[in-house]
Amino acid sequence: MFKQFQTLVNGSEVYLISSLSIFVLFFLLVGVVLLMMKKDEIKYMSELPLNDKES
Repeated sequence: MFKQFQTLVNGSEVYLISSLSIFVLFFLLVGVVLLMMKKDEIKYMSELPLNDKES
């Protein structure tokens, strides 16, 4: 499928590289946000489905 796309579209490298860079950038940002979260907030969010009342 990708070979057909590359042969049919001129300049397809731009689309492939941009989509890969957006994908990598998104997951790097999510990873940074998760690493910077406080442990108390992570514990609170992990216990949300188990608690019936909010604290």
